[in-house]
Amino acid sequence: VVRGRRLKARRATRRQRRVVDSVDLPGLSFLESASVSEATKVSHAAAVQAFYLFCTHNNLKHQMINELDSALVEFMNACFLDGDGGFVGSRLIAALSFVRPELGRPRDIQISRAKQALRGWKRLAPGFSRLPLPWEVVCGLAMLMLSEGLWVEA
Repeated sequence: VVRGRRLKARRATRRQRRVVDSVDLPGLSFLESASVSEATKVSHAAAVQAFYLFCTHNNLKHQMINELDSALVEFMNACFLDGDGGFVGSRLIAALSFVRPELGRPRDIQISRAKQALRGWKRLAPGFSRLPLPWEVVCGLAMLMLSEGLWVEA
């Protein structure tokens, strides 16, 4: 019984440390924010912060769903004109649906104007894939691995 209490106390201490070290997303509990990786939390926090800052600078309201829809359209237009890729809008919608769970999943959110603006953004500025490594670089990496004795990996 005593050993079980000590184990529970150690587990509690580790968990409390983890809570202190995690990225904080406003309005979400620790367990809710733990449903995604730290990198995703950082990405969501940055996207939402940029949107809210834009809303503040442009005196845009975003509490009600129709206000949010209008503010998102304004933000997306500004980002498009600044040269950002469509992933910025997609990431923002995903971040907002995470930070504001009452909105639902990204595909279910009732922000028709913002979704239409995002479709237009992606049509006018389609995403691009990364170029593959040149064959010479691949051969050079294989030779380096062979010289290090990494026969299977090469």
